[in-house]
Amino acid sequence: MNKNIWILIMGFFLFQACLDDEGNYSYSDLLPIEIDSSKMSNSYRITQLDYLVVDPEVKQGVDDSNLSYEWRIFQESNMPNSETGKVVNDVVGQERKLNYKVTTPPGEYTLSFTVTDKQNGVSEVISCKLYVESFASVGLMVMHGDADSTDVSILVNDRIVSDATMDGVKHNIFSITNGRRAVGAPGMVAYVNNTHNVYVYTKGNAGGFRTRGSDLEILDSYADMFTESLESNKINFQGYNSWSYNDLLVNDGRLYFASQASTTFVKFGIPIFGLEYYAEPFIGTQERGYYFGVFYDRLQRRFLYIDGQKLLKTFKEAGASAAFDMNAVGKDMVYAEHGFEKKWYCVMCDPDNVTDHSVYVCDFSKFDDGNRGVGKYSASGCTDMKDAKAFAVGNRSELLYYATATEVKQCNFKDGGTSTLRYTLPNELIQAGYEITMMYLFKVSGNENEGKLLYVGVYNSTTGEGKLLECPIVETSGEVLKDKVETYDGFKKITHMAYKSK
Repeated sequence: MNKNIWILIMGFFLFQACLDDEGNYSYSDLLPIEIDSSKMSNSYRITQLDYLVVDPEVKQGVDDSNLSYEWRIFQESNMPNSETGKVVNDVVGQERKLNYKVTTPPGEYTLSFTVTDKQNGVSEVISCKLYVESFASVGLMVMHGDADSTDVSILVNDRIVSDATMDGVKHNIFSITNGRRAVGAPGMVAYVNNTHNVYVYTKGNAGGFRTRGSDLEILDSYADMFTESLESNKINFQGYNSWSYNDLLVNDGRLYFASQASTTFVKFGIPIFGLEYYAEPFIGTQERGYYFGVFYDRLQRRFLYIDGQKLLKTFKEAGASAAFDMNAVGKDMVYAEHGFEKKWYCVMCDPDNVTDHSVYVCDFSKFDDGNRGVGKYSASGCTDMKDAKAFAVGNRSELLYYATATEVKQCNFKDGGTSTLRYTLPNELIQAGYEITMMYLFKVSGNENEGKLLYVGVYNSTTGEGKLLECPIVETSGEVLKDKVETYDGFKKITHMAYKSK
């Protein structure tokens, strides 16, 4: 028994000595690191080039001077980022408070915060989800400019993007990223899903650029988008369209084709050949691949198409149920756009009478059987169509709008070819000198507002200022809901719009 008491006494003195030891095992070594998680969100959503600011509280007793900090952004997978070709795993801060200007590529990441005791190496880690969105975000790209230069802005609201937290315009993204506007008057802007590129096409001998989708940084000049680089005197951008991963472009009356089947950009090859033609800037497509592109030949006033072997073809002679002969139209093409049931609606004009308009409807949902011209309607009763500044075609019903300088009218081509006035610019805009320059009907598959929003661009040539009007419509009747029109400022002359999905 005495021996056991002696062992207990010795143990007590040894334990006391350990507590009095001021070597490597002090009180501070044993104190826990406390990160106040209530000061951090469960997830963060941030746009490129914005600042990500996180300010957590950290404690280790009364003195935290021996602590070090590390903020890190990393991917959960080892798949390289599609834009950079690298796996993201970056230290973005080494102070307790994070204040990071986001240059991380768009994507879904983990944001981790590690606090380490420098004396003993013990760490505490807290993490959360981080969603980095493109500087050039999801929304409606708006191309605008003047006679010499072009820029691209993006409209974002919850009518366009269901979970959007803003209602406004991200202005001049192209020039902010590149430090200058694109040379040339505005042509068209387009987003390419597979390569995540944005085409910024301009008029004149520059042609525009292929840009990176996340921020519109220039990747290639227009001339270098072709396998045989174009000289400036050969550059004359006129039109663009796409279906699936196929790109079709009209330059100087010639149609070019490229297949963007992967994330690597494929240049446009030599022009489609085999017949003499001059392509109008409007391109018909069909998602099932019956036709790799349809266009209207200005020289012979006829429709032509490209087949699966990228060969130029004429359509078969008109069949028994054809509304017109695709090979002998004899009209000038004024405008064309896909609409209801994915048919191609073409506004045509008699070359000898500018007041004589017709609407020709093509159906490309089947292989050519001589009956692809499914409708031909007079539109000569549509007042002032010869003065039209813009057109738009609906996809929820057979809607066709056209706009004069101050009015938007609906062409009732299936009901006698008359017109209905749907919208007149407000008096204050008319008196200030604004005129309509563009129309775009929102047609994004799956969006609850598909076919229900008509955008109208207006421009004051004296001040050089443009505005964008968002006009809700009744998609079946074509009525414009005038009391719900929204106006967005800060543009130059608006010429084109396109949806950017990523």
